Amino acid sequence: MSVTDMNEIANLVGEVVDCFEEQMRTVFEEEPEIFEGRSTELEWKTQVTNCGLDLVVAIDELIEKFEVKLHNGEYHREMRDWQRAAGCLK
Repeated sequence: MSVTDMNEIANLVGEVVDCFEEQMRTVFEEEPEIFEGRSTELEWKTQVTNCGLDLVVAIDELIEKFEVKLHNGEYHREMRDWQRAAGCLK
């Protein structure tokens, strides 16, 4: 994959993680009682940020894993089997 493609994917991953973090931050505002005795709002926001950082790493690792599988041809046979089963190949 080119550097440009990887930058585009990194941007998309960033958008997903930003959306996730935004949604998780609102949990404190919507249901502060579930955090009583566990986390302050600032602590929750810090936890959400840390979670987002871990999520970026995990998504990047998954993308790399499946890119390697794709380059190694692990999907070639599966697709041919699927196509054959669907009657697309003889």
